[in-house]
Amino acid sequence: MRKQVVLCSIHEEDYPKLIKLWGASGNIDVRLTDTPDVLGRFLRRNPICSYGAYAGSRLVGAILAGHDGWRGYLYHMAVKPDYREKGIGTRLVSAAVNAIQIDDIHKIHCLVKRDNLIAQQFWEACGFELRDELFDYSLRQN
Repeated sequence: MRKQVVLCSIHEEDYPKLIKLWGASGNIDVRLTDTPDVLGRFLRRNPICSYGAYAGSRLVGAILAGHDGWRGYLYHMAVKPDYREKGIGTRLVSAAVNAIQIDDIHKIHCLVKRDNLIAQQFWEACGFELRDELFDYSLRQN
C-alpha cells in the first residue's frame, strides 16, 4: 500500500533529494549552476513558492518556483515516473501558482524543451499556453 503524498515547502537541506529526483525524472538537465548555494539563495528569495511531494520521507515530486516582483517562474517540475498520472504534478503546480499569486503576480512562465512532449502536454493540461511569438535568449557565463 502506498503512503499518502503530502506537499511541503522545499528547504536547502532537501538538495540531495532534489538532485536524485531530477535524475530519476529523466527530463531535467542538472547543470553546473544547480548547486546547493544557488538553491539556498533562490529559496531565501522566494521562501513560500517551492514545494516537494513526499510519500513518507521519500521525495517523489518537486517544483521550484518564484518571482522577480513582476513575473512568476516555474522551474524543475518533476515527478518520479512511478508516481505520475496521480495528480501530484497538478497539485505541485497549483501550490506554486497560488504562492506566487499571493504577492499579486498573475503572469507566470515555465520553460519546456522542444523535444519534451510529455511536459508540453502536462503544461497545456494545467492551462498554460504555448507562446510562439517569443524566443528565449540566454547569456552563459561560465
